[in-house]
Amino acid sequence: MTRNFPKDHSHNLPAQDISLVMKKSQLLLDRGQWANKLEFLLAVAGTLVGLGNLWRFPYLCYKNGGGAFLIPYVLFLLSCGIPMFLLETAMGQYTSQGCITCWRHFCPLFEGIGYATQVVIAYAAVSYIIIQAWAFFYLFSSFSAEVPWASCRNAWNT
Repeated sequence: MTRNFPKDHSHNLPAQDISLVMKKSQLLLDRGQWANKLEFLLAVAGTLVGLGNLWRFPYLCYKNGGGAFLIPYVLFLLSCGIPMFLLETAMGQYTSQGCITCWRHFCPLFEGIGYATQVVIAYAAVSYIIIQAWAFFYLFSSFSAEVPWASCRNAWNT
């Protein structure tokens, strides 16, 4: 159904057209949901258990006393790590906003916390990219006829 409106746009839209626009904008605001709790837990575990946990944790345990390192690590994890994670997850669910704007919902001054977390994430991403570059270098080098680490024929070797 087409309507011819005057060119001066001095018309009033019918109520049904306004409700259509409202429904369309409401559809844009609807967010997806997890299919079940296991899907959410697996997504969270995939995010939390990263390269640092698998690669650096055994090194830190060995370097800092083995089992004695685990006691303060677990205490810090239980007293700070898990509560902070739950706080961030709950804030995201409550406000339905991103990690920067969810802080603004509680206090506009707290928006800086969101920006600071993004700076920390960017720093961690840069350090992980370096580790991934090493892994790709050795992966692609392993496909050559003679792997570079098989011999010590470099000029700087003794």
